[in-house]
Amino acid sequence: MGHSLAVLQEIPFHQRLEGRFDGMIRQADLTALGDEVARWDGWYVVEPHLPLPRQTVDGITAKQMLEDLVAEILQVERGVWTTMVYVQSFADPWIIKVFHPRRAGCGCGVGGGVMPWRVFSRFEPGPVPAWEAILCGLSTPDKASASWWRRKA
Repeated sequence: MGHSLAVLQEIPFHQRLEGRFDGMIRQADLTALGDEVARWDGWYVVEPHLPLPRQTVDGITAKQMLEDLVAEILQVERGVWTTMVYVQSFADPWIIKVFHPRRAGCGCGVGGGVMPWRVFSRFEPGPVPAWEAILCGLSTPDKASASWWRRKA
C-alpha cells in the first residue's frame, strides 16, 4: 500500500479494502502466500454476512483456513489456478480478500456489487457500508443449476 503502519492504523477498515490488490493466479503464488500468512499471528477472519469477529486466529490456523477456501474454489473452477484471491502486498500481507465464484454477491455488479467470501485482516475489522448496500442473495446455488447467476425476484 505504500503507507507506514501508523498511517494505516488510522484508515477505516472499509477504506483499507479499496485500492490496489495483487491477484494470486498460480498455485505456487497461493502456496507462498499461505506460508507468509502462517508467519504472522493475529488474523481476523471476516465473513461479510456475519457479525464482525472479535477474536483473532493464529497464523497456522489462518493458513489452513485460506488453503481450505482455495481448495473449494478450485473444485468449483475445476482447474489448478484461480483469480479469486487478492492481497494488498504479497511481500507483507495485511489484508487478503477471497472471492468464491458462486458466493461473491451479485457478480458483474448487477444489483449492487460484489463482496468477498472471506477477508483475512491483521487490522481490526469495522463496518463496510458497501457490503450493506448489496441487496442480492448470497446463497449457494444448487449444483444441478446450470444458470446460477439467475435470481428470482
